[in-house]
Order: sequence, then structure tokens, then C-alpha cells
Amino acid sequence: MGYEYARKLGRLSALTEAQIESLQLHQRVLRGEISSKEAANLRTPHPVKVGTYHRVLDQALRNLHSAIWTVIVGLNLGLIRGEELKRLIEILPSSFEPDEAHQEELLDVIREIVRRVVIE
Repeated sequence: MGYEYARKLGRLSALTEAQIESLQLHQRVLRGEISSKEAANLRTPHPVKVGTYHRVLDQALRNLHSAIWTVIVGLNLGLIRGEELKRLIEILPSSFEPDEAHQEELLDVIREIVRRVVIE
């Protein structure tokens, strides 16, 4: 499965490309498809040491936790519309990789919903 769509989404997030790639490889490690050492060797454009892979992965996981807490703060302050956020979550299936022709179209829809989620 390709991960180009995840990378496009990632450009709109606080995650780096290396963190996104490490998270994608981590999913394969969790499924038992590869080892952590293999994941480190699969990092692009060049393999990294296992320690570097784990450091970047830990940073990515902390960023994901932080993002969730940030949303909770926004909800608590009344700056995030909960119903719009719920709608956004419901329309985004996990592990979804739309074909190239529809990626930008879907990203435009997501951008519009995100604009409505946050009260500015």
C-alpha cells in the first residue's frame, strides 16, 4: 500500500516527513511484518540507526498525544466546534488511500471542514 496520501495530510500537520514515515513503519512493526532494525533500514532517503528511528518515532507519538490534548483544550475553551469535529472524524476512514486523481479534491473538502471546526 502506498502512503503518499498520508504524506500529503502530514504536510498540513505538525509532524515531519521523517515522523510520518516512522509511524508508518511502526505500524508494520506492530503487525509483525518487520523488526525495528528493518524499519530503521527502510527509512528514506537513507537508512538510520535503530536508536535514531526510535527517537523520531517517540517524537511523533508525543506529537500525536499533544495534538489530541490541544483539541481537548480547544473544545474546553469553546474554540472548536465539537459537532463539526465529530463530522470530520466520521467522514475520514482510517488507512484510506484515495487514488491520485481524487486526493486534492478530498484534501480541499477536509480543509473546508477544518476551517469550520475552529472558531477564529
